[in-house]
Amino acid sequence: MQAKRLRKKGAIELSMNTIIIVVIGITILTLGLRWIYSVFGGLTEQSDQIKQISEDQIKQIFKDSSDPINIPTSIASIAQGKNYNMRALMRNIYPATHKFKYTIEAESTIPPGSVAWSKGETSLNSGQGFEDIITFNTRNYALGTYRFRVKLTCLDCTPPEEDSAPIVLEVTAK
Repeated sequence: MQAKRLRKKGAIELSMNTIIIVVIGITILTLGLRWIYSVFGGLTEQSDQIKQISEDQIKQIFKDSSDPINIPTSIASIAQGKNYNMRALMRNIYPATHKFKYTIEAESTIPPGSVAWSKGETSLNSGQGFEDIITFNTRNYALGTYRFRVKLTCLDCTPPEEDSAPIVLEVTAK
């Protein structure tokens, strides 16, 4: 009879230990999940804030200009053999939605493939703008000054409208 009581007591202790371990496990899991949420939960909000700040800066840059093309640093000096990224901002100054395309034309001979940018057509609502990075690879450039024109063409305007802005790139010794 005593052997049966001991087995029941052991079973109760095993059952209590299991319950305590489960409670501790759930508590640790809950605290861990809350910690992960507090660390990573704000990333979406931070991402939205960064996006809003970027859009505000673009609006602020364009606010001071009524031009369809805005290149904040249109004159650059770069060491020969280096890459240079230049920011270009374009916008629709017309009252309706239109399709636009922009190109970069060199006023002097440049090595093939030494300028890169997005070449696709873009549809913009009135007042809407977009930003692109123009990359100049000066590896094959001779020392000197190179002049370019950024041309923004409204493809579905009647007649087609074109605006342009200059870029001056000075290639210096390494």
